[in-house]
Amino acid sequence: MEAAEFDATLGGTEQLPFSANSLKFAASRSIEIAAMTESIQRTNHNKLIFQNLPVHMRRRVMSHNSKRLPIKLREAHTKQFKNNGFAVKQKRPSRKYRRRPQNLLDEYNRRQKRHKWLETHIWHAKRFHMIEKWGYRLAYAPCDKAFRACYRATSAHCLLQDISYVTPIEINGPVDTIKELFSSITSPSCGLGLCAKAYIDGKREGLIHLYQSNTYPFGYIGKLNFIWVPHKCKKTLWLFVHPSQTQEIESILTNLIYSNKNYDPEITKKRRKSSGMDENVKIKIKAGIFNRFRLTGPNSHAVLTHSLKCVESAKIKNDDWAKSYDDLNLEEKDEYWESLSTLNSPSQLPPKIIIGLIVKDPRLSRPSKRTKAIIETDTSFDSNIVLNIPSYASSSPLWDLNIHEKLKKKIMSNGEFIQHLTKTKIVPGDINENDPVLQSIPIILIQRPGSQDSDYKKIGYGSGWDIIVPAGYGLPFWLTFKMFGGRSGGLRETENLAFEMGECYFPPDSAAGKLEEKRIENELKEKYFRLPPSKRVNYIKLGINSPFICPWDLLLKDWCEEHIYDFFVLRDRQLLNQIQDSIDRKKLMPEIENSNSCLIPVYLTLKSRGNLKRHALICLPEVTDASNIKTLFEPHHEDPNEKHRKQKRKEHLKELKKSRKNRVKLKKQGHASNVTKRTNEPSEYVKNMRQLWLPSKIDSVRFIGTRQVLGYLSMGALSFSEARSCGIGYVAYNALSELLKMEQNRVLVRNVSSRKYWLANIQTVKNV
Repeated sequence: MEAAEFDATLGGTEQLPFSANSLKFAASRSIEIAAMTESIQRTNHNKLIFQNLPVHMRRRVMSHNSKRLPIKLREAHTKQFKNNGFAVKQKRPSRKYRRRPQNLLDEYNRRQKRHKWLETHIWHAKRFHMIEKWGYRLAYAPCDKAFRACYRATSAHCLLQDISYVTPIEINGPVDTIKELFSSITSPSCGLGLCAKAYIDGKREGLIHLYQSNTYPFGYIGKLNFIWVPHKCKKTLWLFVHPSQTQEIESILTNLIYSNKNYDPEITKKRRKSSGMDENVKIKIKAGIFNRFRLTGPNSHAVLTHSLKCVESAKIKNDDWAKSYDDLNLEEKDEYWESLSTLNSPSQLPPKIIIGLIVKDPRLSRPSKRTKAIIETDTSFDSNIVLNIPSYASSSPLWDLNIHEKLKKKIMSNGEFIQHLTKTKIVPGDINENDPVLQSIPIILIQRPGSQDSDYKKIGYGSGWDIIVPAGYGLPFWLTFKMFGGRSGGLRETENLAFEMGECYFPPDSAAGKLEEKRIENELKEKYFRLPPSKRVNYIKLGINSPFICPWDLLLKDWCEEHIYDFFVLRDRQLLNQIQDSIDRKKLMPEIENSNSCLIPVYLTLKSRGNLKRHALICLPEVTDASNIKTLFEPHHEDPNEKHRKQKRKEHLKELKKSRKNRVKLKKQGHASNVTKRTNEPSEYVKNMRQLWLPSKIDSVRFIGTRQVLGYLSMGALSFSEARSCGIGYVAYNALSELLKMEQNRVLVRNVSSRKYWLANIQTVKNV
């Protein structure tokens, strides 16, 4: 008898069979096998794909790099990541692929969608601090310490700037119609008009001040340059507008031409009688068709004469664009330009003359290494050549926009240019300037006279040339000017040059000036509140209620004792000369209209040591202040918010300490603490503290100190040309009248971060 086998799981003593049926066994386990197969293939469970691998094959990098997984699992891994909401990280293309010319160009075009680039952008971006302004990406200042070097370039050498962001506007139509169009938005009291004899023949560039329609002296827009281009049957007017004013000027001109809604009844009748103004006058915005470079300094003339070589009449016949022009006066212009090549400085030429030249490719005249262009002066120079401007000097085919496309098609890149010179020349360096492959380029030169006021500036400072070249040739001309000794500058140098010449860069009565003041206020305020409380200047104790912006409307309101809805800056040349004469002789000022809303532009120079800064206060002196100026200080003012600030800070520190204890306690207990996410918006505590540091609402500015406030400085710094601290600002007309009634022609100046008063001379500014 065989022994029985005992198994509790089978119910006790059971007799097991000697064989098993595999098909029957698999059928009984089919449900379990199907569940196991589904669990392996299903991707929406909690396990990740790589966790199904054996332990010895798993790698931590598999979670974010699918290429570490076996090939058969990669597709399921990618699908799993997408279903869970994770973006699959794509491999970045190689640098070699990204730097291909086509890919690089596509990338540059993509990056220019928000802010446009100039043709010299790549060159500047490697050497300058770049900023986004007026819809462009512009160079602000060099990366090297070049502040004084840029001033030396303007005074003794050559400063080179790219101002191609200036927008050209083309206006076509009869001269009488254009003159009538601009009569309502300009004023003859601000200088020569649009159709003055000096400008109408196209030999000189002009400057006008633009206002809103029939609102003079209110509604100021800005000043702009213009050039008349004579044609056979009609004339074309080119306006060169700052980009901050382009949209405003375009809308005003369009409304004047195509709309009569804003016209006065009498003016509208006159305009309707005119011969079809709407049809005859056409306005076109031509942004980007020109490159405009600005060369400033006495050596700028030498840089141009070495860089620009006029073409010969035989060479011009090979160019496609020149076949439609019969008489280009090439020989006469070449002789005239050669006669001017021995001048020491562009200030010796008649102001703002226009010279149109046709020159060879500037890469042909570029030196092998950087050199300084020097002119050998000629003692036998005939001064009549300078005074007598020939009639053909200003003519240029560059104004014909039809040739621009032909010029673009034939332009050679630097690589093609070098390849052509090396492969076609037997002797290296042997350059044929009359090579038919290299096309001629029409350009325009515009002289800038610089400072013309001998009262407080050296005559001729800031003189130079503006050169206009067609689109596509910006970088070849720029690099050639650099190789001949031009020092590059940016927007900072433009502001400093205007300050050194005693000019107002952004007037406060224009829309662009108000935006600039607001931008400066926000920057200074953010910089101030980034400092710790122990390092902040307490402006309340110094008696300053507006340290970051000049409240012009409150200033005028305090001096006329009535509400001011709008204000303007005086630009009448005759009145400014009369006011300057009144200051010199300490006599009463001439009476003007709207004097309660008038600001007088002034230029201040300190009598002794001191350093003027932006937003400094121009104050009314007392009789004894001139003798006691060394000991004249503003007394300390009481700060009513000081105790409140300290108490609020103590309470805030207690709350921070208490919240930290709660977080530590929750962490020890194993609970997650609720940590608030940081945002750019300041907290309520920070907002309240900022209101305690600065007054939130200002009602008056005239009597905030012991000396009455006459005005403010919009710009103040050390002037290198004057070798002393100077400032440009504005004072209220009634305030200046009060100063002259006291028979004084000096004012007190105090910086917003100081209690010290300084004595300064005051003069009016004509170039506003």
